[in-house]
Amino acid sequence: MWLSIFSVFFYLLSVLLITPMLLKIQAGEPTSPPNRMPFLSAVFIAIILHFISLIPLFTDLTTGENFSVIEISSLISVITATIATLALFFRVHTLWFLLPIIYSFTMINLVLSTLIPTHFLYHLSQDIGLFIHVGLSLLTYSVCSIVALYSIQLVWIDRALKNKSLPFSPMIPPLMTVERHFFRLMLIGEILLTIVLISGSYHLAKAFAPQDIQKAVFSFLAWLVFGTALIGHWKLHWRGKKVVYYAILGIFLLTIAYFGSRVMLEI
Repeated sequence: MWLSIFSVFFYLLSVLLITPMLLKIQAGEPTSPPNRMPFLSAVFIAIILHFISLIPLFTDLTTGENFSVIEISSLISVITATIATLALFFRVHTLWFLLPIIYSFTMINLVLSTLIPTHFLYHLSQDIGLFIHVGLSLLTYSVCSIVALYSIQLVWIDRALKNKSLPFSPMIPPLMTVERHFFRLMLIGEILLTIVLISGSYHLAKAFAPQDIQKAVFSFLAWLVFGTALIGHWKLHWRGKKVVYYAILGIFLLTIAYFGSRVMLEI
């Protein structure tokens, strides 16, 4: 409980350190890049405490690891926050405006996973292959979630450019740079999703469960949607709103795949 409380505190602190500066930029006020050290320190403390608070999910070998909808959501959010934060060390400056959203959702998921009791058990300790499959699935969803957030940022920058209301700031990336990162990340997500589908097919054949059919079908549909967007961009030079719609549809289908069956089981 206390680990979660302190983690939420440092997530909140990181959001408070960066949000005012982003609001100034959006308002057109001149500013310089944020002081990275206090912000990154707060974020890394929050992420480390968050991961530590989730350790019991993987160490309770008497009943199996507890993976409820809320706990999976919490795990996905901390992985997403980790990826987004580490990207800053590789000079991926297109993520600044997405960070408050990512950290806020992570805080919400952490609070819910701490306060809401869990009932759905998912045994992973006896099957290392299944453990790897679940880990890859969580990583894939995290990457695709960032793709969806990138699509929202693309729409915002594109609209601001058309309205000639985009303020000049070193923290606001060029539209072409955001678009390039968007498609690269979508390609990574598509590759990971391909691996997850192949791995899932093996486990589905090994241990059939009715709810796994829904996961497989909706994951495959998401794979088709992301693949169509990538091929359309590569062959037909799709850009703008069309690929944004595909990205949002893809993450929507993936969300149904990952959470739909668990929601039905927990109701």
